[in-house]
Amino acid sequence: MRFSVLIPVYNREEYVCQAIDSVLSQAFYDYELIVIDDGSTDRTPDVLRSYGARVKTIHQENRGGEAARSVGAAQAEGEYLAFLDSDDLFLPGALATYDQVIKAFNFPALILGSMTYFNQPQFVPRNPGQSGNVVEVLAYKDFLAKDVGLGMSSSKIVMRKSVFELVRTRQKRASGVSYMDDHDLLLRAGTSGPCVIIVRPTTVAYRFHESNIVRSTEAMVNGTLSLVKAERCGRYPGGRARRFSRYAYIGGKVYFWIRKALKYRRPDLAFRLLRKAGPMLVAAALRKAWAKLRPPARSHALGGEP
Repeated sequence: MRFSVLIPVYNREEYVCQAIDSVLSQAFYDYELIVIDDGSTDRTPDVLRSYGARVKTIHQENRGGEAARSVGAAQAEGEYLAFLDSDDLFLPGALATYDQVIKAFNFPALILGSMTYFNQPQFVPRNPGQSGNVVEVLAYKDFLAKDVGLGMSSSKIVMRKSVFELVRTRQKRASGVSYMDDHDLLLRAGTSGPCVIIVRPTTVAYRFHESNIVRSTEAMVNGTLSLVKAERCGRYPGGRARRFSRYAYIGGKVYFWIRKALKYRRPDLAFRLLRKAGPMLVAAALRKAWAKLRPPARSHALGGEP
């Protein structure tokens, strides 16, 4: 089996149907769909039962999305784990696009999809960025080697199961990173092998709504500080040789949330980030300056010319 699609869900009765349907409507069929109900107290369990055998459902006490994904991965049978948040959507052709990338790049460790954004109930575009059957990607030796900025969500991550299992052993040696678990996962897998970033077509639709955790600046600042702490505790692979890359990546998140904190008149949060992560901010600024001096990354086209 090629993919195990994992959807952790907690009290999302109004959205989870759309997430599930976006997977079941894929034209690529070599996958299983596993939904992990993380102790929902609304009608989410009833919604999941309505799908019958089409969806494998796991129920657990509320432990958070990171723990739910690990539980789902432990029962997954696919070669690759494709993550999808319960309020987001796979766009048509997403799994077929990922499969094409896997074949073209000889089973890379990590694939990152291309993402669009929408506000409920705004119309969701079916395939923005699509041009015929062309798949355009950027390829790197590993995640830490990437030289482009990305909006991130767990829903963009497709990871070889064997890599995720290796990452889980690293996770057990340290406490979890709340609210920034997608970035934490990518950093833990940062040196695990080839990373392919999809430029087009768009594969994921991220839904903006009132309960998005990114709307809580304080929560996201605390999550970013957890990344800083994990790096300083030696949680992430690559050793001294890749320290600058890790610093630059985390520093980019620090810079983003400092700006957000100042925008929302929370200088106390901005100061906490600056005090704890000054060297990482410097690394991010240096990488950004260096990127302006280099030629842009060269993309690869699968199935035609971009």
